[in-house]
Amino acid sequence: MKQDLNYSEFIERYLQGEMTPEELKWFEKEIEGNIRLNEEIDLRKKVDLVLSDKDLIDLKLQLKQIHLEINEVTEKGKGAIRKIYRRVYYTAGALALLVVGLSFYMYNRDFSNSKILQEYYLPATASANFRSSGVDNLELVKAMELYQEKEFEKAIALFEKILTKDSTKIGINLYSGISHMEIQEYSKANERFQRILNNQPNPFVESAKWYLGMCYIMTNNRDKAAEQFEILADNKGYYQNEAKRILRRIK
Repeated sequence: MKQDLNYSEFIERYLQGEMTPEELKWFEKEIEGNIRLNEEIDLRKKVDLVLSDKDLIDLKLQLKQIHLEINEVTEKGKGAIRKIYRRVYYTAGALALLVVGLSFYMYNRDFSNSKILQEYYLPATASANFRSSGVDNLELVKAMELYQEKEFEKAIALFEKILTKDSTKIGINLYSGISHMEIQEYSKANERFQRILNNQPNPFVESAKWYLGMCYIMTNNRDKAAEQFEILADNKGYYQNEAKRILRRIK
């Protein structure tokens, strides 16, 4: 797993377009698969959007003007002081509303991404129904053991070895995709789930859509996540009710 870094300075330079080509290449790689960083960037964009609003520009101009008037207050007497304090009161109130609005957005943003994963994401349990004496099946038993033990990189190596020899084992793509998700290789996970969806009909389609939706949540792609959960919500399957609840939170 990637270590948590203080990305604040990098985010600012990234959004301002001040990174060197080498820094940009590195930072875009950091962004991929880092849900916390994606959320922080999205929040900063929202804040910048709010800060660029005309009303807030006017608010900042008011504060600047108040500052100038206070410097001249000795020439205007107590009546001028009362007027300035009234303006400070109303200006501070507008600023407080802005802070409350941003706080509300931050709370709901966290709830919509990280909380969804905490409540609904769980790797599929490894199946124990492998009773063939074939070499491939022995490899599959070992791969599933590694998967269950959370040795995801080793499990992936065996899953891919089996699929290379026999691409008809569509279900293995599900476990391979989840393993890639667990080590934050989301583009590869996406490819494995798409293999299942591209080879319909098969009994793994519903699960592939569910985990593909979760994969999109992990990469902060709500629109594509919603597409998968809408399909699941419209069909009477295992994930229908949970898909409906998630849709209410991300749309």
